[in-house]
Amino acid sequence: MQPKILLVDDREDNLLSIEAILEADGYQFFKAYSGSQALKILLNEYDFAMILMDVKMPILNGFETATLIYEREKLRRIPIIFITANNYGDENLFKGYQAGGIDYIFKPINPDVLRAKVAVFIELYRKNNLLIEQDRKLSALNEHLEAELKVLRISEEKARQFNGKLLNAISNLESILASSKMTIEQSELVKSDLNVLLKGLLAEMEDQVNEKKATISIEPLPTLLVSPALIRPLFRNLIGNALQYSKKNVNPIIKIRSEVDLSTETTPSRNPDGKKYSRILIEDNGIGFDHPDKIFNPVEKVHHNGSSKAAGIGLAICKKIIEQHHGSISARSKVNEGSTFIVSLPIL
Repeated sequence: MQPKILLVDDREDNLLSIEAILEADGYQFFKAYSGSQALKILLNEYDFAMILMDVKMPILNGFETATLIYEREKLRRIPIIFITANNYGDENLFKGYQAGGIDYIFKPINPDVLRAKVAVFIELYRKNNLLIEQDRKLSALNEHLEAELKVLRISEEKARQFNGKLLNAISNLESILASSKMTIEQSELVKSDLNVLLKGLLAEMEDQVNEKKATISIEPLPTLLVSPALIRPLFRNLIGNALQYSKKNVNPIIKIRSEVDLSTETTPSRNPDGKKYSRILIEDNGIGFDHPDKIFNPVEKVHHNGSSKAAGIGLAICKKIIEQHHGSISARSKVNEGSTFIVSLPIL
């Protein structure tokens, strides 16, 4: 399906010029000659990948039009790039950002810059559509599973076990998605409050935590520039491992805290100038393991309280995720004495 772009300008020659620059990339164009006409189009057509809109238009200028567009909930996700003359000062640029604009293209338009910026937002639009489709399929699957639960009238205990399996499946899916997307684009990094991220994650893992009668304490964590889609499965894996490898007849105690690391030893190859890192520590009182230096290698054998098994792909993926954030992950542990995983991420 061709991505749809709405072009808004009161001058026909400007619209034709933009269309000529972008037409080779296979986009579908809708043209509006005023802010009012753009609003009318958006009443019926709202699945736009982006909007390119001139600032200087009669009656409704670009800023005013953008403000009215973003009053509608389902239109707020459409990015708007303003097209403006070079003589607009910082005050007018700030107005555009206040109105919800994402970026600017300055006149005279540089075709290469326009194509590059449009390509970035089109790629984000496609990725977002893939996520929406995945969410739709997962929702349909969830509805189907709920119907089966009602038909079979399974017991509360079986439902809890099933829920755990579903969470594991979601965790595996997140890990698979993470491993297939190991290159992070700069646009995918967002300022993320790790306290909020972990709160949502623990709500999803509530049944697993309750089943183990675990206590999880979280000290205040920092806000960092990360990819939430990759950081969530990382923490899910680390917390899940702490629950899975708890001691028999001992309630798991998991502590999550942070500290600032000023040393250059964390990632010496990436930190020649003493860059600051925030270290997130995940500590547990579980069965522990030997050879913590090998735990992130899926083919290596580690010993958990007398048993030996491969480290698994989960921690190997965790390592790749952290490396893509220009950080590092390590572990320290002894059999029967618990484990601590240390995640180091650059501070904003």
